[in-house]
Amino acid sequence: MRLLAEYEAARAHIVTVKFRSKVENKAFSKIARTSPVEAMRATGYPEEARRVILNTITMAMVSDCLHHLYEALRCMEKRKVIVAHNLLRKPLTDNLMYLSWMLGDEDAFYATFTAEDGDAVISRAMASQRFAILETTLAALPISNVLTAAFVHRSLFDRNNPSGLYGLFQHAVHLVTAKHAELRTEAENFNFIFKNYADDDLYELLYDILPQLMLYLAHVIAGLFDRMRPMDAGAHRAFEVRSILGLYFVEGGENEGHALAQLENVRGFHCAACKHPFSLTPHNGARLVLSESYRCVSCRRVQPFPYSWLF
Repeated sequence: MRLLAEYEAARAHIVTVKFRSKVENKAFSKIARTSPVEAMRATGYPEEARRVILNTITMAMVSDCLHHLYEALRCMEKRKVIVAHNLLRKPLTDNLMYLSWMLGDEDAFYATFTAEDGDAVISRAMASQRFAILETTLAALPISNVLTAAFVHRSLFDRNNPSGLYGLFQHAVHLVTAKHAELRTEAENFNFIFKNYADDDLYELLYDILPQLMLYLAHVIAGLFDRMRPMDAGAHRAFEVRSILGLYFVEGGENEGHALAQLENVRGFHCAACKHPFSLTPHNGARLVLSESYRCVSCRRVQPFPYSWLF
């Protein structure tokens, strides 16, 4: 959300064109009354028109995606877990895939979107090559050694995966599912109507998958935004490191130990209040990368620590 707000505030998605002559300017202004994009194409700026379309889609689709995710997480806090799964379905199975396609193969996405019958074919085209899109996109991201296309695809679209979200999304959206045996509604029942809101099983399953999917989504969005206007190199590197280490701390176990080993660059700092040397406990490691704060093991004071500044 912060990244989206900053790019909107900086008007980073706006494309500026310097016309070659007053005649060209006048021709553009006349056509632009009905379609600015067509006006750019007609006056000899097809690449700028393409960038306008892609930037506009990116901003709108990311905004839509993040609003759904925010409300889904709020519903999870309130134990409205079925509503949450309804809200998660669109951003994770639709928005995420279109955003991935834009990042992984911009030319193919643009050609399909702007085709004469684009509205009719773009959904089918995307659905038929989901795995290929995920593979291509992940290969271009710095998290290619953290996640695999198989994991993302299996988590979102494999109806035979008992640990995936596909079945949950279908049951959350539909009262009765009968098309596939794996998803069939139980006899004398409706999907999730009688689910006890106090049960933790759906939370536990979601917590096992959602952090990885959110990591992937975050990097896809960052990649698309970087095309609109490149980020500061240090900020971009800090985002990469903090997001990956943040996932490791959430996962715990061996990955937590691996994350702690990567935080050697904070050793040597001291508490601003009592001057006690920093102690890299799992708690403080997670604080540093997720909230840029630190709790002193000696005086117990919580204080800000700009971990991103180190980059």
